[in-house]
Amino acid sequence: MGNRFRFLHCADLHIGSAFTGLSRRIPALDGTLSKTPFLAWHNTVETAIGEKVDFLLIAGDCFDRSAPSLQGRLEFKKGLEKLNDAHIPVLVCSGNHDPWPQAWSKSVKLPENVIFFHPGEVKLHSVCKSGEIVATVGGIGHDSLNVLENLAVKTGEALKGAPGMHIACVHANLCGDLHAAPASAAELLALPVDYWALGHVHSRRILHEKPYIVYSGCTQGKDIHEPGVQGCYVVDCDGFGGIEMTFHPTSVLEFQTFEVNTGSCTNLDEMLTKTVEAVSKYKTENDLLFRLKLTGVSTLDSELRFCNGEELRDMIQHAVDLSCSGAYLEEIVILTRTPLPPETALVQIAELEAAEKEIAEEKVLESVYEEMRTVFRELPVIRQERFEELRKEGSALLAELLTHQGAKK
Repeated sequence: MGNRFRFLHCADLHIGSAFTGLSRRIPALDGTLSKTPFLAWHNTVETAIGEKVDFLLIAGDCFDRSAPSLQGRLEFKKGLEKLNDAHIPVLVCSGNHDPWPQAWSKSVKLPENVIFFHPGEVKLHSVCKSGEIVATVGGIGHDSLNVLENLAVKTGEALKGAPGMHIACVHANLCGDLHAAPASAAELLALPVDYWALGHVHSRRILHEKPYIVYSGCTQGKDIHEPGVQGCYVVDCDGFGGIEMTFHPTSVLEFQTFEVNTGSCTNLDEMLTKTVEAVSKYKTENDLLFRLKLTGVSTLDSELRFCNGEELRDMIQHAVDLSCSGAYLEEIVILTRTPLPPETALVQIAELEAAEKEIAEEKVLESVYEEMRTVFRELPVIRQERFEELRKEGSALLAELLTHQGAKK
């Protein structure tokens, strides 16, 4: 022991991600969106070379689907070849989105520096420096979209007794999805692993230190639910068990959600001013794709809710363009409510809020959607905040409907 080394941990490149529908809604980004995963991968490669890492780990989901495009596979290979020229080994495990062998056609040959962790049995790879084994990396891949086996525990057990620092490279879910190699932090902590290089969860998280349980997150956000800067970790190991991690950004497009309370706005100009202020405060060197949530009990509710959606979008985008470059409106979510006297409504707002709370507590929407996912596994995981938005949208629309019905009577 005593030889220092460093490696790069990344995951969830999702090369080939189509950003479905966004190009249609945002013509200014047409032709740009499809390139962002490639550019993020390029930035990851440049980071590895610039930081002079000893090896690079990719913890699954290099590709976005089990039948990736030829362009995607070739772009991935270009990065691997560049790393090969820099004498940097790349250790890769397949994930649930790019299972082996479906996503790994032999028609595109990978360069010699790639060590692939296949499904089935855990493979151990020795990392040598100055003639000494400084680390043993264990890994195992996915062979389908639905892997129920605990691949993390299997990997950790295979590392028992291995020389050097123990590193596990696994695409696994410690956050609740039972169909993507589920595991728990407690299980991982019981195993002789110094650093868990995990993939699958798209937000970077350090779940534990000493030993380290780490999700590097994705290299490029795919949608509005993956906000902010994405990237990878460069991990420095001092040869005596000490670890220091540094985050390096790789994304070229950022997603963000801005909430604007329209309660104090008496006209659309005031709403636009508050929106521009919110967007302007967010500082980034990348292009920004933002969702706008309009909230509050507002006299503008009917205007916002029933006006032409494209006209409203164009009006907001134009106002933002005058103050911010590279900021694009992804979607407008109307969560406002009309300030009407209680006697005009058939149901009091308080009653609707109580019903909304009850539905939330019983997780009605969540349970129905999860039942659908058991049948249609291709359906994406919906984040909790989106369920909360749907409940609020439904409550606001119901309040509007009941108010109009009450006014007729």
